[in-house]
Amino acid sequence: MLALTVLMFGLPSNYVFNNNHIFGEDRRQDYVLFHPDSYRPARFRRPTWIEEQSQPRRYSEMEDDPGNKALSGYIDKLSLLQDRIHSNSKKMLSKMRNVNPLSSFMPCTATRGNLRFETGVCLLAPVCSFYGGRPTTGDSCRMGLTCCVNEIPSCGQLVTFNNTYWQSPNKINSESSCSLTVKLDEYLVEQRKPICQLRLDFLTFSIAQPNAETVCDVDNFKVIGATNKVPIICGENHGQHMYLMLPRSSTTVDLQITIGSSTRHPVWRIKISMLPCGSEFLAPEGCLQYFTSPSGIITTFNWKDTSGRTTRQLANQDYYICFRTETVQRQSSSQIATTLCLSQCHVANGLSFSLSGDVEETSQRAGARSCSNDYIVFPGGFSLPPSAPLNQRDRYCGTLLSQAESSTVSQTICSTAKPFRLLYRTNGDERVSRMKDTDPFLGNQGFCLNFEQKPS
Repeated sequence: MLALTVLMFGLPSNYVFNNNHIFGEDRRQDYVLFHPDSYRPARFRRPTWIEEQSQPRRYSEMEDDPGNKALSGYIDKLSLLQDRIHSNSKKMLSKMRNVNPLSSFMPCTATRGNLRFETGVCLLAPVCSFYGGRPTTGDSCRMGLTCCVNEIPSCGQLVTFNNTYWQSPNKINSESSCSLTVKLDEYLVEQRKPICQLRLDFLTFSIAQPNAETVCDVDNFKVIGATNKVPIICGENHGQHMYLMLPRSSTTVDLQITIGSSTRHPVWRIKISMLPCGSEFLAPEGCLQYFTSPSGIITTFNWKDTSGRTTRQLANQDYYICFRTETVQRQSSSQIATTLCLSQCHVANGLSFSLSGDVEETSQRAGARSCSNDYIVFPGGFSLPPSAPLNQRDRYCGTLLSQAESSTVSQTICSTAKPFRLLYRTNGDERVSRMKDTDPFLGNQGFCLNFEQKPS
């Protein structure tokens, strides 16, 4: 009986986590074998001889002494107990698979302190620490998992995790560069599905300003590996975001910040989100920025409400800003928006609209023909309320947003053309208005615009 008990309950306990699969290295599913038993506590593992059979062997089938009735009856009871253990272990295995930290990596939200929210992925706390992440409290994960926030406070690292934060190092030398590589591969366990887009959120971003020609020749940020147009940016970009379109194959995307001879200490914190193919959050093809609310504010890179024009528009900007069509309220019912309207932001010190402008508080002088250097294109634009005669124009520049030529009053400009989008374009220098760049009132700043979707 002792031998049978040992045979029945002698379960292995050699749980070994494969510590070769460290964050940043290849972890392809085709050579990483995650056997269910690796994530099953020892008390729930079955003896190996049971695994070798399609049906568990019953002790009653063993040859025994037919004269020993007591022993035979006891073995039958052990057989029933074995069946029960086998059934319970299958149920437990199913539950363990559902919380397997290396098969889900579900996004989550955690709090840091009382004021800040961060995102991460759901993992067991020891696994999170093993991968270099930070387990948090107050998270949205369940079944014993914690929200694992991954932060990279250094240069030259490789990232494969969704919701990773790239933090500027405490010390970085001038005349150097700091880069981060994002690896995308559907065979990586932590990605599971092909990734079609990356979203970069610039939670904090402050590097040197552009030169007099608005070119980022001292410090700059650029992206290598995306298939859409991604401009080089610099200056102040807190709260901005970018969508990076990716090829439909395994690839890498490099984020690179070049530091020049400026004495200013560069600071950034960029959140990197991975959007799988088929996600409802994907931006339309070719859109660098994508807004998914019925109203809000859009600004150009390096726009800031500041006096003295210490920030200016950037050269060589050429990208689409897109808006998802939303459901909006009309009286007591909801309706799909049919119109998108733009208007200038209220500012305290800066200019809310300043593209190729050389006279303060004046719209384009010769209609759309004057907008050949820096401008926005808003297809099908018309003023609201409509002017008489109706003057439809799609290009806008100057220091006021207006349909009227040489106007001194800004207007709300609307369009019913779908999909809702506008194009922002600047040329490679400011020579056309260079004498005005140093003017504290007329240095072109870009724009800050309110947007609102309407039912009609």
